Amino acid sequence: MVPLAAAATLLATGGAGQLYAVTTNPTQATGDGVAMALRAGVAVADLEFVQFHPTALHHPQMPRPLLSEALRGHGALLRDTGGEQFVDELAFRDVVSQAMARRMLEAGVEHLWLDATGLERFGERFPTIAAELSAAGLDPASDWLPIAPAAHYLVGGVVTDLDGATALPGLWAAGEVACTGVHGANRLASNSLLEGMVFAARVVEALFRGKDGPEATGAMREVSRDGRVVVPPPPPAAAAADPAKVRENLQHAMTTYAGVLRDAASLASAADAIVLPGGPPGEARNLADVAGAVVAAAAAREESRGAHTRTDFPGRRPEFERRLVIG
Repeated sequence: MVPLAAAATLLATGGAGQLYAVTTNPTQATGDGVAMALRAGVAVADLEFVQFHPTALHHPQMPRPLLSEALRGHGALLRDTGGEQFVDELAFRDVVSQAMARRMLEAGVEHLWLDATGLERFGERFPTIAAELSAAGLDPASDWLPIAPAAHYLVGGVVTDLDGATALPGLWAAGEVACTGVHGANRLASNSLLEGMVFAARVVEALFRGKDGPEATGAMREVSRDGRVVVPPPPPAAAAADPAKVRENLQHAMTTYAGVLRDAASLASAADAIVLPGGPPGEARNLADVAGAVVAAAAAREESRGAHTRTDFPGRRPEFERRLVIG
């Protein structure tokens, strides 16, 4: 490890989809930037809001190939194990993912089906998806496509103002690692482009202007406001020796207990399963740190809102119309 000194450091490390066993994210999406911020005591928020994409191809390939909403927009149908439709295909991602998770639990299955057999000229209209399906041995003209929700986007992150400045002077964040305030409790499709293209440029512009600290704009208003809600992360469990085993067990626990549907008991089980690996900080340690914070925030938010669904608190509660901040 070589220390490097800098007047300004920009976190642009992406999300944390590798918290879960099933994800559309690459293997490098291990929450590194959020973990570093947590260890430095820098404010992070909205970590309980993990967006799951409902129609990831159920296939051993990882990251999971994504079957775009465009398919449902053009008439593809969601079907359960009995072939029945059970949800409005054009509903928001969180609504569809919740309906799928419930139906999968009821049937005791790992996937449902997307029926795109009625779509004409599939290969011409969706060439990239067609190529991925062909590689998986599937023909959308005749085969129903196996699908399951997959961890897709970390809505929260390191709290910044509208120029990307964090609560720690000299530390900046942009992209999925940041919590700028543009998403709220959920994320519209393609708003990730806004995060990268707009806020990365604003960081650079702010640095050229000589800005050296945050202002009370964007999500940073929650940090600077008196009476903000602070969620402490859970105490770390005893260290384990094998980072690969820690990562595997953590992904299984987060998928089972802190995924699309959560309740107090499942979140307690997830917290019990989080173990810090031995040795210096690395991907497995970063995943463990972020997982602990996600579970703590999800346990503290006793309501259902946006991408966070508590089956024991199915409605929204006005006292939670605010960010839960850690750090």
